[in-house]
Amino acid sequence: MSNNSQAAAQQAYRFAGASSQYNNALRTTSPIAMMVIAITRTRQHLRAAKQHREEKHFDLEHQEKAIAINRLRALQAIVAPKSAPELSRDLYAFYARMIKLLARNGRETPLEERYVFVDRNLEALAKQWESFKSVNPRSAGSKQVPGTRHIVEQVL
Repeated sequence: MSNNSQAAAQQAYRFAGASSQYNNALRTTSPIAMMVIAITRTRQHLRAAKQHREEKHFDLEHQEKAIAINRLRALQAIVAPKSAPELSRDLYAFYARMIKLLARNGRETPLEERYVFVDRNLEALAKQWESFKSVNPRSAGSKQVPGTRHIVEQVL
């Protein structure tokens, strides 16, 4: 077996293990925990975009900002008012406002301040989601809502 084929076999083995762990996490993680994870990952991309902007790496900033906006859109799609209007109207509007803050090109507020503002709001939202865990753990359960896997994968 050549070095290239050994390396490819090792890489395939690692990928299979990581894929298995990821799929297991999707099956066993509660929807509330998934929301916290998704929001946390979005915040990581926001902070990376802000850091790239401060370092004048505008191409990297643009990439991270685009990822953050796409994640916010995915989070917004999960709570679309058509799905559950009584529960999601305010949350949908919240995500729309965060997307608008990041997407607009106006000069009235520096982008660095908008990154911080969106990050703080997402942090507060994640804390609110986490507080639901302690309210009634039996109601949240550890099972994922059927039919949401494609949405969760898009957000994560």
